[in-house]
Amino acid sequence: MELPRGFHNEVIEAKENSLKNDNFKSSVSTAPLVYGGASFKTNVLVEKSSSKVLYKPSIGVALFSFIFLAVGFGVLFFGIIPLFKSNFDSASVNWFLLIFGLIFFSAGSFMFYSFYKPRVFDKQLGVYYKAYNVDIHKIRRDTSKKYIPLNTIIALQIIGEHVKSDKGSYKSFELNLVLNDSSRKNVVDHGNLKSLIKDAEVLSEFLNVPIWHAGSTN
Repeated sequence: MELPRGFHNEVIEAKENSLKNDNFKSSVSTAPLVYGGASFKTNVLVEKSSSKVLYKPSIGVALFSFIFLAVGFGVLFFGIIPLFKSNFDSASVNWFLLIFGLIFFSAGSFMFYSFYKPRVFDKQLGVYYKAYNVDIHKIRRDTSKKYIPLNTIIALQIIGEHVKSDKGSYKSFELNLVLNDSSRKNVVDHGNLKSLIKDAEVLSEFLNVPIWHAGSTN
């Protein structure tokens, strides 16, 4: 049987490309990019349109953040009431309650700010970004990697991590973007592997890139 012309060249080229891909893949770190992470699902992937996919906070993380915020606000309120009852005499203030409430309120506010910050894959703009406001004039000249050009994303990486603390241990899983310079950008990090894999499959099709399972680290 006579083989088509150029067959051997195509085979050699395919092998060379495969070797290059293997070499590139081996140069990408498989260590957790963000140590820690949540033990529960923090974000939900939403397809806004055929050209835009984004992450929104889950109900669980919204309730978790609200509890911190509400507890902090409540403690602050009860801690500051004596100040009004004593004609603003600072000696009557329970400073422990104020500091305790301020810590919880600040933590809740930070969690709301962090988890509610949009994580967007936008084909119209041609970038991935994690920000509340997008400055389209800064996209092309951005050097801080706030805006990641979609055409620089080579693969999606899933990494598992065993997180240990004084209160126990749990599994957390990262979904990272692998860029063409071998660097990585974290997208989400939480404890629901099944949901993370489904998200990766949607993004893999959306971006037309493969999924790399990097395994778990202890």
